[in-house]
Amino acid sequence: MMKARPTAVLVLTALLSVPAFGLDRITDHAGVLTAAERATLTAMIDTVSETYRFDLVIVTERSIGGAGLTGFADDFFDNGGFGFGPDSDGSLLLHVSDAREFRISGTGRGIRILGTYAGVKLRGDIAGYLREGRYFEAYQAFILNWEEFLQLEAVGRNYNFVYRWNGLITLIAWLLSFGIAFLIVTSWKGSMNTALKKTQAASYMVPGSLSFKEQKDSFLYSTVTKTKKDAKPAPGGGGGTHTGSSGKSHGGRGGKY
Repeated sequence: MMKARPTAVLVLTALLSVPAFGLDRITDHAGVLTAAERATLTAMIDTVSETYRFDLVIVTERSIGGAGLTGFADDFFDNGGFGFGPDSDGSLLLHVSDAREFRISGTGRGIRILGTYAGVKLRGDIAGYLREGRYFEAYQAFILNWEEFLQLEAVGRNYNFVYRWNGLITLIAWLLSFGIAFLIVTSWKGSMNTALKKTQAASYMVPGSLSFKEQKDSFLYSTVTKTKKDAKPAPGGGGGTHTGSSGKSHGGRGGKY
């Protein structure tokens, strides 16, 4: 008799706790959300999902036992019947509070949209809020970032280097333009000044008025103090594509916070 995989069993158990009348896009098994916060997130997530035909799902767990973070997130999305269209377009955020880990899983269009710069921004925003214990804001960041990515996709654009740093690039361009204009004006003004400058100061000096004396400071002791700086852990887990237990392809990012 074939034994069920631990991940599949844990995911099935989690899904069975969801009301039978329909799968909720927010499953808060860790109990980190208030009723008001859950209602706000539900309204946001439903609006974005239905508008762009792209399922967004948030799952919180205190622990997932021995299951892998990636497998749990992928299987929860696939086995839960989430996703729009033949490719099951969507993304799931899994947050395991006790282990201080999270995983962002992308499916269908989610794999393509969750490119290098989009993935880095999404992971960074979520990890920053989770590290501060601001879980509600982290889940909001998940929804709002995806809304931005999907808005760009709708007009044929991608979230890339140029888009991410557009403000900085514009500022640098303005500074360069100003610098070049300043140099041109300075050079032009210099060419208009025809007055001759004296290169010797003898005519301005009073004889015997200039004198130099040598002085020296001596230090006998020195003290050096060193302080150890604790490194702040950064979220890990790069992108890439893999196949879940259902046979569907997934991409994603995540790690510890």
